[in-house]
Amino acid sequence: MLTIAFGLVAVIWPGVTALAILWTIAIFAIVDGLLEIFDAIRYRASGGTALGLTFGVLSVAFGIVALAWPGPTVTVFAVIVGIWAILVGLVGLAASIDLRKTVGSGWGWGALTAALTVVLGIMLLVWPKSSIAALVWVVGIWAFVAGILLIVIGFQVRRLGRADLTV
Repeated sequence: MLTIAFGLVAVIWPGVTALAILWTIAIFAIVDGLLEIFDAIRYRASGGTALGLTFGVLSVAFGIVALAWPGPTVTVFAVIVGIWAILVGLVGLAASIDLRKTVGSGWGWGALTAALTVVLGIMLLVWPKSSIAALVWVVGIWAFVAGILLIVIGFQVRRLGRADLTV
């Protein structure tokens, strides 16, 4: 839900400064990365620990770098976010493909989210000199769509969990 709210705010108020966006994404990346690391360690018996740890460490590292070096230009910020989005998307895609072995896992939704994240990263690398408004729109639309897809994944996983309880 927070991702959807962020996406809506970004699209409605595109005049938000690059620094505010940078801090929001950096804090999100750190929290998300720490949670991913925690889950990878907590559920290490389930497999996918290396991917979870990789994703978590990449996200935390990106967040720390973004907070320590806020970047004097939108171009630098766009390149940093683009690289981060491509890396996170590729790791998410690998994790989703691994989940296809589990019937009813909703791996396709995860793969779609990851693919959209890679597309976002490529767009930011190809057009790094976009205005701050365009960057806010791209990130906002990505956050909105990814948030909806993550909710769908959550319901799919919840249904899968309930199915296991009834067996």
